[in-house]
Amino acid sequence: MVARALGPTDPDQRIELSLLLRPRRPLEELEARLSQGQQPLTREEFAAAYGADPGDLEKVESFARRHGLQVVEASAPRRTVRVAGKAGDLASLFGVQLLEFQDEDGTRFRAPNGELEVPDELEDVVQGVFGLDTRPRARRR
Repeated sequence: MVARALGPTDPDQRIELSLLLRPRRPLEELEARLSQGQQPLTREEFAAAYGADPGDLEKVESFARRHGLQVVEASAPRRTVRVAGKAGDLASLFGVQLLEFQDEDGTRFRAPNGELEVPDELEDVVQGVFGLDTRPRARRR
């Protein structure tokens, strides 16, 4: 399917992103534990061992607020910080321009014009940024 570019995203449009943070301990430890047949962890044990470090959460939240973003939610067990702000501000922070598109079937979506760049201050903490690209990933048959 070919999408048609409609132009830049309104820089004042409010959008939300989810930032995925590094786990407190390497996830390979969990894989090894499971492959050795050890007892599964409870949710609480998993969150304590593999959730986000509180210091990492604070670092991302502080960064967001300093850049005029709203912290919508922060979750150590899910290793995510959800932030909201103007599309132009978020695009600038991650080194891209946001563009609007429309698929042949009329579906509209937003996508960045290139690869995201995690700000230097967060590069060791943030492992993923979700929400700048809103292309549908699955379609009905």
